Amino acid sequence: MPDYRIHVDWKLLGDEVVGLFGRASGTYAVGGELSDENRWEIPAAWRAVVRDGLVAEWQVYADNKPVYDIMSRGREPGES
Repeated sequence: MPDYRIHVDWKLLGDEVVGLFGRASGTYAVGGELSDENRWEIPAAWRAVVRDGLVAEWQVYADNKPVYDIMSRGREPGES
């Protein structure tokens, strides 16, 4: 997914916890090619715990089934 991106629509900020809410998107590259049929976008949320200015914990919440479906149909030539 060389063009993987997160799109933050809104965020919640606490003393040590940050919540981000939006979408993740990208394109599954097959044979080094980026095809529109392998592009995806899904709702997602991220939670980070920040300690001493560094990310101590990072969690991602998303339904990745649409991405797995694209990956399963777009296998490299010769793969089963």
